[in-house]
Amino acid sequence: MYYILYIDRLFFLNFCMDFFALSLMNLSLRRTATRRRIFCSALAGAAGYIGILFLPAAPYLLKTIGGFTGISLIMIWIMYPKSSFSFLVKALTSLYGFAFLLGGILLFVKKYSGSFHDNFFLTVLLPSSFIYALIRFFMKKKREGENECEVILLFGEKELKVKAFIDSGNMLKEPISKKPVSIIEGEILQKEGIVLPEEKCRVVPYHSIGKKNGILMGYEIPEMIICMENASRNLEKAIIAVSEDNLFTNRKYGMILHPELLEEFG
Repeated sequence: MYYILYIDRLFFLNFCMDFFALSLMNLSLRRTATRRRIFCSALAGAAGYIGILFLPAAPYLLKTIGGFTGISLIMIWIMYPKSSFSFLVKALTSLYGFAFLLGGILLFVKKYSGSFHDNFFLTVLLPSSFIYALIRFFMKKKREGENECEVILLFGEKELKVKAFIDSGNMLKEPISKKPVSIIEGEILQKEGIVLPEEKCRVVPYHSIGKKNGILMGYEIPEMIICMENASRNLEKAIIAVSEDNLFTNRKYGMILHPELLEEFG
């Protein structure tokens, strides 16, 4: 028995499914990989899938487990090149989950597509796009209200509680240690009479809309406690940058928290 294999359709199908699954994974992990990285990662995944199909004399089990797992790890690495091993495992699990979900729904649609069975647009592209948009919509709805927390900053005998906003767009890193940097309003520190030690000062460059290059003064603090709804995390020697301007016009939050500090919450 012979099957006709359309390489272009197979490549495009895998690219679309990889792009949708990677985008949903990025959203679920609260990361901010650019669309360019997601696009390149999906291209690599689709190309790798086609390449594995044409591996000569390779056992099917080896192709399935070793090949596809390796390609998936490469895709995640393209999106997050400096991630830890534990994060890679977490991302791989999330990617497979969304891939199986999208694939399962798509197979269901194709099974009952009837006279449209051979129409690639109606049975593949359109349903997968709709499913992706629907899942993305409900994920964003679910996350509303989950982007805030309480942060306790400990300065020796002094303690400062701040309501913080978890900003997935905050990618500030301290240039030398590469530690994530959160931002706090300087006015809050002044009201509490907290003076940050100059010997712990770090220069943190940043880019923002309307200001191509800027510098914030960052400080290493003894301890930071992040309090979520059902869990908390203690961080020693965390780095915060001080903003002389108000971070939010409504003054609801006094701090912008770096999203990488929440990875351990799962």
